[in-house]
Amino acid sequence: MTLMKWFESKAQGLVIVSLGHGDLLLESLCQVAREADIHTGVIMTGLGSLTLGRIHSVVTNDMPPQDRFLDLPGPLEVVGFSGIIAGYEPHVHISLMDASGKFYGGHLEEGCSILTLSEISILRAPDIRIVRKLRDGNAIKLLDWEPQP
Repeated sequence: MTLMKWFESKAQGLVIVSLGHGDLLLESLCQVAREADIHTGVIMTGLGSLTLGRIHSVVTNDMPPQDRFLDLPGPLEVVGFSGIIAGYEPHVHISLMDASGKFYGGHLEEGCSILTLSEISILRAPDIRIVRKLRDGNAIKLLDWEPQP
């Protein structure tokens, strides 16, 4: 059972998301993007707590740079997160703090379970449509325009 709810101010283009114990953070953001028809938007704020954190970051002192995946046991305080929604897909970076005060940060991965709550604000960008795609010979998908349907 999900405790997820979302509320919208159509006049402001703002969507507020509320998650409760046991909800999955990234998976819920993906669901809200689809349900609320947020093709393109900005995840402006995010806070809460997690029973499990799953992130990855790039270790840049390795050549070539390597992805490092971390499974972090909770409880974890969500210090904050933000991101972009493009083509209905959220790309989110998160900052977490464990009970000892150690900080972690990186790319949010699936499987992060809410401990008490999470509250998120999303701003729609209805007059542009962006997607992630390979362009200009880059090996990583970058933001680009999507033609209007």
